[in-house]
Amino acid sequence: MTVASKFPKFFASPKVRMASILAVCGGFVGFGSGMLIGKLEKAGAMRVEGLGWSDLLSGLIALMLIALGVMVLLVSASRKTALRVLDPGNARDATPAQASYYRQQGLVALLAGVMLAAPVLANSVFDPLPFELGAAVMAGIVALFLVQTVGNLILWQRSDELVRQVMSETGAVSFWLLQGPLFLWAAGEKLNLLPALSLWDAVAVLMASYLLISTLVSARRGLGG
Repeated sequence: MTVASKFPKFFASPKVRMASILAVCGGFVGFGSGMLIGKLEKAGAMRVEGLGWSDLLSGLIALMLIALGVMVLLVSASRKTALRVLDPGNARDATPAQASYYRQQGLVALLAGVMLAAPVLANSVFDPLPFELGAAVMAGIVALFLVQTVGNLILWQRSDELVRQVMSETGAVSFWLLQGPLFLWAAGEKLNLLPALSLWDAVAVLMASYLLISTLVSARRGLGG
């Protein structure tokens, strides 16, 4: 059997189809966002040059979360396509409870992306950022954080034992992997051996690490599609 003859079977795999869909969506989101940001910066409506590495990393993660949240919300609106896209290999229609569960997941991801993007966008558009506007953005973030926290608690209650185990394992692995490097960096910073990290830097590293660990743990537990 030739390599070319294996391609149809390769792309018939549910995992490959799901990865292809996510890759295409991510490509469109990344290209569109880059074009929009470039035009806004050229028009003087946004400042990107002065952003730090943690701002850029947070912005990238926020775009991914927003794109994922929107995609899940759109797909879960149809019970006929929800399971086919979000659970590749399952040909039946989603039940009302399953569709509602997926919508909650999409909403939680969307809110996380908006909260992560808001501080970066505010500082990019307004230089300097007025106190009143900063306070308003912070109040909005707090409100969204409370809504997302309730959403996460509801998702935890509605999840089965396997999903709960993945959530718990992701949190535990993230804690044990990050506490050591963060402590060592803090010690080096205290001894004037390493540059200072801001809390926003730490949040960007935490979010990136958590998403990566969550993906690996989910795949290990058979939830990768």
